[in-house]
Amino acid sequence: MHPGPLVSIVLPVHNDQESLGAALKSCLSQTLTDIEVICVDDASTDESATIVERMMRDDERIRLVRIADNRTALHARRVGVEKAAADHVLFLDGDDQLVPSAAETALREALRTGADLVGFGVFVVDRDGRTGGAYERRLAPKHAALWDSDVIRGLFPLGRPAQGQLWRHLYRTKVVRQAYALIPEHLALARMNDLPLMFLVAALARSYVSLPKRLYRYHFGRGGSGQRINDQARAEFYASGIDSINAIADAVEAAADRTADPGAVRVAYASARASIIGYVCDQVARSAHPELRAVGFASVYTRIAPMEIARAVAEFYPSALAALQEYGMAVPLMRRPVHNVVLVAMTLTTGGISNVLSVQARVLRDAGHRVTIVLRSTVRDRSLLPDGVGVYELSESAQHLRLAEWLRILVDQNVDAVIDHEILSGRDWHEYAGLSRAAGVPTIGWIHNFGLRPVLDGTARIGVLRERLPVLSTVVTLSPLDVALWKSLDVTGVVHLPNPPSPMLLAASPRSVGRRAPRGQVELVWVGRLEQHTKQPLELIRVAKELAQRGLGFRLTAIGPDWVDLSAKAFNAKAAKSGLAGRVRAVGPLRGGALVDALDRAHIFLSTSAVEGYQLTIAEAQSRGLPVCMYALPWLSLVQDNEGVVAVPQRDAAELADAIVALVSDAQRYESTSRAALIAARDATAHDYAELYSALLADALPPEFSPEPTATDLRMLLQLAIGYAESRTSESPNKVALGNGKQRVLSLGRRVVRAVPVLRPLAERLKRTVMRS
Repeated sequence: MHPGPLVSIVLPVHNDQESLGAALKSCLSQTLTDIEVICVDDASTDESATIVERMMRDDERIRLVRIADNRTALHARRVGVEKAAADHVLFLDGDDQLVPSAAETALREALRTGADLVGFGVFVVDRDGRTGGAYERRLAPKHAALWDSDVIRGLFPLGRPAQGQLWRHLYRTKVVRQAYALIPEHLALARMNDLPLMFLVAALARSYVSLPKRLYRYHFGRGGSGQRINDQARAEFYASGIDSINAIADAVEAAADRTADPGAVRVAYASARASIIGYVCDQVARSAHPELRAVGFASVYTRIAPMEIARAVAEFYPSALAALQEYGMAVPLMRRPVHNVVLVAMTLTTGGISNVLSVQARVLRDAGHRVTIVLRSTVRDRSLLPDGVGVYELSESAQHLRLAEWLRILVDQNVDAVIDHEILSGRDWHEYAGLSRAAGVPTIGWIHNFGLRPVLDGTARIGVLRERLPVLSTVVTLSPLDVALWKSLDVTGVVHLPNPPSPMLLAASPRSVGRRAPRGQVELVWVGRLEQHTKQPLELIRVAKELAQRGLGFRLTAIGPDWVDLSAKAFNAKAAKSGLAGRVRAVGPLRGGALVDALDRAHIFLSTSAVEGYQLTIAEAQSRGLPVCMYALPWLSLVQDNEGVVAVPQRDAAELADAIVALVSDAQRYESTSRAALIAARDATAHDYAELYSALLADALPPEFSPEPTATDLRMLLQLAIGYAESRTSESPNKVALGNGKQRVLSLGRRVVRAVPVLRPLAERLKRTVMRS
């Protein structure tokens, strides 16, 4: 016998009566007999201490140390290490076992190599008693030997999940005591309490060797491991695992200063910390119950800054991003100065949203913001990219990887705010917005069409948006009536803003004087994509037939690209079939100077759209002095108080033809309307967009940009909704009488609820308003 033990086995005990006997027997069965087993009872309330005392009577190598108050295994192991008489120590948990040769095999290697740490393999025993599997393979030693700073690099590799299990190694006792000396005496950690000590030992150790043999039997599912989150207490328990890595920040600095390569320790700690944050979030995300996930995430957010949480999850456990973005709606956004702004769209191509995005990027850039454009697809027209504005194209295919890619952009660009332009048309924008919010970055959502567009489309998108819009910090619409719609559906943070001028409006020299009334043939022009569903270009043929019947000499040119439901070729064939081949023609898209020339050759601009958000083609036409004759879009901001516009009811081709004839037949009226068009165009481009966007980003827009719904607003919304809903089943024009009578209003409300159930809150709100009046 040696004068003292060669290996001290430290066994923290807390309510382990079911498994403690087997753990102690595995110690007493060691082929190395010169051992001591130090059991530290951490205020157990079961028969654990009695079991130890009974086995002590049969074997004097067992020692029992009692702690009066529960201080967790971190402190219990400290006490055991302080009592250890051997130069080397093994750690054993009360629900696991050592294989019989563990102490002898590990000590032999330690003495042969002089290493501070000896790693070995582990049997992972599942609940059904089987061993093996992926986790067991992950716990196998990865390095035969490591020296100096390579010890911390090897045991806590960058970008890999941190493995801090103490029972995977034999330790030089002196090194463990040095590590404990850096940990505050009072520190108690209920969860992951072996990780802090393991990391500090790895930082201080100068040498490591390993054995391929498996010397430990770890029972997965016993104790706190492998347990599902099934109540609030366990959700908070799992979240507390982050405390284990946060608690040693000062100790890590002290340990780093004692090494030859302090940078290696600090970098490894940062990676391990992010790994633990990600791991905890992943465990919380796996909870089947949404309320428990919310409890767990809420507890995590009390410990870590939002951006750190999102970054850690993206780096180590991207599969948990979906759960994190769902929780993002609950993360409060802190107002802060906005410098770095990301603008989001599907692509950059000619027209529409892309033009708005391009001009908005220029305005923000010129206002001093650092602007980045992120596309969910690819750039199709690079001429729209302003100088000094960066662009990213999301390239990953799997959604969780795209979300991780998105988050890396937020981190790398130090983003302060996001403006997403794909709210109405995008399907997964809320996932990106939720993840951004989870990272503490607000998303402003820009809705580029009238809010009732989904009713015309026959989709349930209004209901979907009603559920998803609250994840946004602000919802930007394009008209006061849109604000009324969403506010009536209980969406908060809704404002309206004008879209910026189109590139054509910015580039073309403005016309200074109005037009003279046409003499002879009247030139009519229409501009837009040939999308029959919303822009209704085939209405031009109906209008042209009415004009021909009235004997007006005219030519009508439709300018714009083909669309999925109509091409220029098909349009022209229909015009020819109607006997209008020489008078009505679609010519395809025109851009830049060619478009300006086409507008300058015309006398009247026509619009037949059923729905628009902010029809910049009206402003473009009016900037050339063109009067506008159109189907009414009463919510459209550009037509409010615009005396350069003549509007008639939707799909009333005869009345639109009458309006055109009346306008060109009265020279004085035509020229007055042309001058009014120029004034309206100047007003439409006179906004200080830099000031508006700065106020938007600072959440400081004046109240007039977010008006409260009026009874008139509600009646108009219900009228438009029922008109859209019924137009889907009728080819004839729909006229829904408004009226102010209570019964007529209530009848309209009932029709809307039947046709568009999601608008019930509007109908009920109007009913309350009418009944009070």
